[in-house]
Amino acid sequence: MSDRFIRQERLPQIGTEGQAKLAAARVALVGVGATGSHLAASLGRAGVGRTEKGGLLRLIDRDIVELSNLPRQTLFTTADVESVRPKAEAAAEALEHIDPGLALEPVVEDLVSDNANQLLGDVDLVLDGTDNFTTRMLVNDLCVRDGRPWIYSGVVGTEGQLLVVRSSTACLRCYVPELPAPGTLPTCDTAGVLGSVVSLITSLVATESLKIILKDDDVRDGEVFVVDGWRGDVRTVSLSIDPTCPCCQRQSYEFLNSQSAAMPTELCGRNAIQLPPTGAPVDLESAAKRLAKEGVVTRSRFLVRLDSPDRRLLLFSDGRVIIDNTQSASEARSVRAKLLGD
Repeated sequence: MSDRFIRQERLPQIGTEGQAKLAAARVALVGVGATGSHLAASLGRAGVGRTEKGGLLRLIDRDIVELSNLPRQTLFTTADVESVRPKAEAAAEALEHIDPGLALEPVVEDLVSDNANQLLGDVDLVLDGTDNFTTRMLVNDLCVRDGRPWIYSGVVGTEGQLLVVRSSTACLRCYVPELPAPGTLPTCDTAGVLGSVVSLITSLVATESLKIILKDDDVRDGEVFVVDGWRGDVRTVSLSIDPTCPCCQRQSYEFLNSQSAAMPTELCGRNAIQLPPTGAPVDLESAAKRLAKEGVVTRSRFLVRLDSPDRRLLLFSDGRVIIDNTQSASEARSVRAKLLGD
């Protein structure tokens, strides 16, 4: 018998039976950036989602590893930046080196209403590693509809928050009834992110995740945890079910039924716009040849990157395009039309 988890199995809260439950758990992480990479490492090292027990760690992320990610995104290296690695792929490879027994499924896609059922419909638990409330609301809709537990978490500046959402508890829309208007909340762009606070909040999320998988009675739902890492303050805010909540009370899953996938998206911390697929088939080899005359082209099995004198363009195999050095959707569309002809 392997000694890998022997210290964890000695905990009365886990034991050998609990370790087997962790191994058999199927967990999806939506976003593998700061919070997501920490959570993936914590759960993977704890033995969550192992091949021999039918478990799974599904790592969903739409973006590549950036140099500015490295101070706080623990699974990535400078080599990942230089080789233009998608975060999901790089995270899966790092975790495989940590534990070859993990069942890892990297998904280099944007989670949208069109693929949410496919990507989240067969897991036991969903964890939030995103950087935007539109995706969080989509996850909330699907998980509340299906009675699937999920945990919201986020870090901006020196403050982190988390909320466990389960059946019969308040959901994210009880806490945030509507999407915050653009510019009304601090973001990683405007307020920065302290990496040590990411570690603090994800440690709490990982612990709650283990308790959910183990069906422990001490899961802290119905409360928002707020951690100020700079001041060393931890507080909880009691959250009651909103009787008018359109999601958990009225079963109106507007984000799950929306067409937001067709909308351009401004990427947090990137000064970049993501444009959705146009519907045309993507031939990365042909695209790489076409773009070569515009600048330096790097190609992988997931994407083509163009570095030109004034901007960078990423074309993914699913048809998405990310264009840097702009916050204008119309400008991004013009660049795509000029360079890709669509």
